[in-house]
Amino acid sequence: MRISELTEAGAVEEHPDGSYDVALVLVHGMGAAYRSQILLEWAEPLLARMDWMARDRIYGEGDHGVELDQSNLAGDEPVITATVRFPKRRPPGTPENAPTITVERKIAIVEARWSEAFVPLGRAQIFRWAAPFMWRAFLRMLRLFWSTMFLVPWYTLVEHTRTERKYLVFPHPITFVLDLVRAVLGFALYVPIAVFILLLATVLTPILPLISPLLLIPWFKDLAAGVIDSLAESIGDVTAWKETPVRASAMRLIVRDAVSRAKSLVGDGDVHVFAHSQGAAVSTFALFEEMEPSDFNVRHLTTVGAAVTLLGRDQWRGRTDPYTPVQNWLARRTFDPDHPVSWSNHWAIWDPFSAGPIADDSRKARQRWRASYFPRLATDACGPEEHAVHNTSQPFLDHSMYFQNTLQVVEPTIRNLLGPDFPAPPPEVAYLENRLNVINKKSLGVNMVAAVVIAALLPGIAAASAFFASVITTVAGWFSWVVGLFNGGAAAPDAAASVGFLHEQGQLTGWGWLIVSGLLAALLVWLNQTLAGYTERTLIWDRCPLPVGAWLVVSSIPRFLYVAAAAVVVWAFLLQQLSPDAAGAVWTGVIVLAAAIFLFLEPRFAPVPVVVDARTDAADVQAVRANAATPMTLHATRGSDAYKKHLKDRQKTLDPRGPWAKSWAYLFHGWGRKAAPVVGGAPRQA
Repeated sequence: MRISELTEAGAVEEHPDGSYDVALVLVHGMGAAYRSQILLEWAEPLLARMDWMARDRIYGEGDHGVELDQSNLAGDEPVITATVRFPKRRPPGTPENAPTITVERKIAIVEARWSEAFVPLGRAQIFRWAAPFMWRAFLRMLRLFWSTMFLVPWYTLVEHTRTERKYLVFPHPITFVLDLVRAVLGFALYVPIAVFILLLATVLTPILPLISPLLLIPWFKDLAAGVIDSLAESIGDVTAWKETPVRASAMRLIVRDAVSRAKSLVGDGDVHVFAHSQGAAVSTFALFEEMEPSDFNVRHLTTVGAAVTLLGRDQWRGRTDPYTPVQNWLARRTFDPDHPVSWSNHWAIWDPFSAGPIADDSRKARQRWRASYFPRLATDACGPEEHAVHNTSQPFLDHSMYFQNTLQVVEPTIRNLLGPDFPAPPPEVAYLENRLNVINKKSLGVNMVAAVVIAALLPGIAAASAFFASVITTVAGWFSWVVGLFNGGAAAPDAAASVGFLHEQGQLTGWGWLIVSGLLAALLVWLNQTLAGYTERTLIWDRCPLPVGAWLVVSSIPRFLYVAAAAVVVWAFLLQQLSPDAAGAVWTGVIVLAAAIFLFLEPRFAPVPVVVDARTDAADVQAVRANAATPMTLHATRGSDAYKKHLKDRQKTLDPRGPWAKSWAYLFHGWGRKAAPVVGGAPRQA
């Protein structure tokens, strides 16, 4: 049945309220949000991936997929509705030839746009408050980076000493050396980063309160007003939430109204709330302190990049009200034990705003963070289901890119929406998909570092500097020749003089070095992003991805090229700067080569976080520990019967289109190869 039917007049008649099976309420983060902005940002990737998953033929044939019924983006209450049909999950032991049962779910997606629910604060009030808040945010950022860069390697080293050999890639002595190198390098990288962040905070502390008075100076206002207004727009929302309870209440009212509207759309169906950044703080407060979620059929809360522990709750002057979001959530679960609210929290490992898991105090947050990497160490610190994810492998960008994380964010949200009837891959296959996805994202980060190193040092090598200087003069000559064609009888411009500030005596000047480095970095970073996007598509969008071994080899080629090029550049630069003797040159090369080998292997063997189930009591903690007693490994899962069967099932559905797709399928999946001829009733042996 369709959600909307065409009337005799040809218009679309919406389904009446109460006819949807599930409604999703999207809540945006800090900063201005235009009408339908958060709706489009998340509805498009959710519905696109939902359609792809529903049409997956390995789970059953049929008329499956997503059908958009309504996309009202311009009205006072924007809404997107759709019908999704998918093959019902088959219980274990179901015969392969059993008929496919099709499930239909009607979905409505609405937004809670709170950014215009209150009068903005003045710049002076915003920036006076921002200075002390900045220190809190920066210190949380330092704790996150310390955890990611040093504590993960350190805990990995300790854990590997207690791990059975069958779960390790290398013997214990080699594993110990690799883990120790990772920990030392992590510490060495953390120290300058921490120093830079502390210096930046120190510089900004006296500047922030002065920004508003400085705008009274005409030339400064003309120069910086746009940037400062954009900054104030974002920080102002946070200030309003923390410092002005009336405005904070107005934000929560928008969320409550959206949830109430979603309840009217589903009737007895389910309501899911999905909140990002500051919207997560607004939503958790509204749901667990001001509402009874069961009264509105709220069954699931998903938070991404949640600033719940960073922002806390609003503060009345002279009052210190404690805020315990986890305890509030647990209390609401017990209010209606038959329909407890489940909670999934996604945090990127480089996201400085979420800065890790959600907990009621910093000690429990650290314990829950550690359990995301080592579930065997789970403590009695309760909290929601934790998803430590890899978005971009780049600090600051991670916070705004959750909607692009198809495998670790979008897919789990879809499975929550569509319920237990929606089919899922075997655990071994899910583990492999996640592990390969993390390897790809880590490779993106390694290549990014290599690109910056190449771009920074290559123009400083004499031979490369001379080459770039000649390229500059050649290109300038081309421009001069083109200009000369239109100059008529006038003399052509002097090409060399026009770019003289970039080169001198056949070498790049300081300005030339800087500009060439910038152009090189832009080119290498763009190429890295393009290659990483391609390898990601082959992993999660191809109906039949490459076998794991082949994918590991193919995806490592760009990483090898980037790391090898960076190693050669670093070695050549050091030889030029240090001028060592022959033995020194060899030892320098050995050290650079060892570092390059380690960086090349790091994405493949680095520790990977896992999804940790929600912990609401001691029994949940014991379940987490029990599941971690037999950890999955890349080697074991790629050789498992479940993965081999899954791959064969996908290979049976291969239908490549075009020469490239056919050659790819032939090479890696054996598609189109003729069967061996039969001689004397038996197949000929190869």
